Amino acid sequence: MTVQGWFATNDAQIEPGAASRLALTITNLGSSTESYALTPTGLAAAFSTIRPAYVTLFGGSEETVEVEVSAPRLPGTTAGPTALGVRIVPQNSPDDVALAELTLHVASTFDRRLQMLQPAIRSRRKATYEMMVENRGNTQASCRMHLIDPTGRLDGDFDPPAAGVEPGGTTLVRLKLRATKRQWERRSRAIPFRVEADQQGAPTADTAASFIQAPMVPERLWARVAAAALLVGALAGTWYGVVRPAIDDAAASAVAAIGQVAPATTTAPAAAGPVSQEVGPGSTVAPVDLPSGALEGEPFSVGLPGGAALNEISTQTYTAPDDSAFLVTDFFVQNPFGDEGTATMTVGTVSFEWDLVNLDGIDATKQFVTPLRVLAGEQVVFEVTCASIGRQGAAACSAKAVVNGRLVAA
Repeated sequence: MTVQGWFATNDAQIEPGAASRLALTITNLGSSTESYALTPTGLAAAFSTIRPAYVTLFGGSEETVEVEVSAPRLPGTTAGPTALGVRIVPQNSPDDVALAELTLHVASTFDRRLQMLQPAIRSRRKATYEMMVENRGNTQASCRMHLIDPTGRLDGDFDPPAAGVEPGGTTLVRLKLRATKRQWERRSRAIPFRVEADQQGAPTADTAASFIQAPMVPERLWARVAAAALLVGALAGTWYGVVRPAIDDAAASAVAAIGQVAPATTTAPAAAGPVSQEVGPGSTVAPVDLPSGALEGEPFSVGLPGGAALNEISTQTYTAPDDSAFLVTDFFVQNPFGDEGTATMTVGTVSFEWDLVNLDGIDATKQFVTPLRVLAGEQVVFEVTCASIGRQGAAACSAKAVVNGRLVAA
C-alpha cells in the first residue's frame, strides 16, 4: 500500500439540518509523486462532500482535507449511528485503494404536527372531532392526547388515547366531545378549547378548535310559532268568512230553484188528491189540498239556525204574515260538524224528527210536489236539543235548517 488516510476522530456527532466538518489526513507512503481521487462511501455518503476531491502528494508527504457532512432534517435521516468512509484511489495504481472510516451519530429530531380537521362544530351536547397527528421527525412518536378546556364546560374521550407514529407517517385520532352543561339561553355559545399531543423529552404539539353550543330552545322559536298561528288564523278566517258562506248561499239558491221548478213537473191529476215526495231520512206526510192558482206568489226562503248550547234546547220559529199564507215546497236540515242530539221540524201541524248522528255529513232534504200550507199566524218551528258539540272550541251545536216556498195572499 502506497497511501494511507485517517480521520482525526473515530466518532462524530452530527445534527440534522446543520453542517459538520471533519478533518481527513492523507499520506503518500511511496517515493514518487502521486494524485489521488477521494470518494465518500457508506450510508452517509449521500450528504457528505470532500474538499478538495483530488489531491496530489510528493513521495513521503501528507495533506489534510475537509469532509463536510450536512445531514438533511428529514424523516428519512434515521437517528443513531451510521458509517462514513472515504475511498482513496491512486491515479497510477487504481487497484491500490485505501479506505478511511469513522462512525457518525445522527441526533434525534422531534417535529410533531397536530392538525384539526373540523375547527368548529355546532351541536347542543355532543360532537366528534377528527385530527391528524403527523411525525416529521426522525424518531418514532408516541404521543398521549390531552383536552385543554379553561372554561370547564367540556369533557371528552380520545380514540385512541395515545398515538404511535413512525417517522414521516400520520395517524387519525378522534375526539368524542360532550358539554357538561346545557345552554338554556336563547343565543349560541362558542367554547374554545385546545388539544395537545405530549411526549416526554419532546416538544408538545397542539391545535385549537371551538365547540358552538346551540341553545336547548331553538332560536327564533316564538317568532316561527307566531307566524304559523297567523297563517292558520288567516286560513280559518277565509274559510268561515268567505268560502263556507258562499257554499251555503249557493246550496240555498239551488234548493230554492228546485222548489220553483217542482210544481211545474208534477204529473199527478188534481182529482187524485195531495201528493208528497221525500228525499233523505224521515217519514212521508200527506199535505193538504190546494185551491186552483195556489202556487202563484213570490218565492220565499227562511233560515232557522239551531244554535243550542250544550244540554240545552234551541227553538227557532217563523210566523206566516196576517195577510199571507206560506206554501212550503221543500226544506233541508244540516249537521255540518257532527253534533249529537235531536232536531225537530214542525211545518204548521206536521212534524219531522231526526237523530243528529244520522245527519253527520248528510243533508236531510224533504221536497213536496204539493206544498204544505202554513196559514196566516201559523208557525214553522225548528227545535234542536244539543247533547254533544262536534266542533272543537265551539260554544253551541251548529245544526240548522232552510225552508223554501212561496208567499201567497191569504
